Amino acid sequence: MKRIIFSLLFLLSLSVLVAQESEFTISADRPGMATGVDILPFKKVQFETGFQWDYSGTSAITLPTAMLRFGLSDFAELRLQYDGTLIENLGAPWNYSVEPLTIGTKIKVLEGGQYVPAISFMANLAIPSTSDLAHTMHVAPSLYLLFQNDITDWFNVGYNVGVEWNGEDAIPATFLAICLGFGITDNFGAFLESYNYFTRYDLSTGKTAVDANLDFGFNYIVHPRIQLDLYASFNCQDPKSYSNIGLGIAWLIN
Repeated sequence: MKRIIFSLLFLLSLSVLVAQESEFTISADRPGMATGVDILPFKKVQFETGFQWDYSGTSAITLPTAMLRFGLSDFAELRLQYDGTLIENLGAPWNYSVEPLTIGTKIKVLEGGQYVPAISFMANLAIPSTSDLAHTMHVAPSLYLLFQNDITDWFNVGYNVGVEWNGEDAIPATFLAICLGFGITDNFGAFLESYNYFTRYDLSTGKTAVDANLDFGFNYIVHPRIQLDLYASFNCQDPKSYSNIGLGIAWLIN
């Protein structure tokens, strides 16, 4: 009788563990520039990192680009991000610079439905993380509304609109992105997106500069807790002026 009870308890425990493992499949904000509406579940912790190579006449490598996400509740998460950039100096050694530390949150606003988009709000605050940055910039907020329509079970459309301050100029840049997401299989996906910045560069004339970019890539879930991604982007107006390529990993820690 004891063996039967023990066996039943063992099978019950095993089924609970399997259910917990399958209940939460990773949902990463990487790759690309647009941000999805998904919120990290309550008490979950996720780490997303990688590196990105940029070329705009000289090379720059973001190493690492790292973000830690905490599920504060079923509708809100806390985000911490750190980037370090290795910049090529022509005729001189490479220089490593630390970017501002970014703290932020993403909050679910609307769950969405068949015709109504899911909506989330995201706010970030870039804080100078070195004495050099403290002399050249102030804290820099950025605010976004994130939308997503699930068209089919394998295709969705996401779009972001936001404003970003750089900590030096009182006039923010407007950020606008639209992303097409494709679920090729349960574990393998692809995306194609346009992300753009609109900046008033001449206060006397009020003219607006447009920085238009195209981004595309792939992501592969190798485990319910691990996602790999590969992506690239370039400037649509002048591809030779700017391009990048990056790869990364997202890990749902618990």
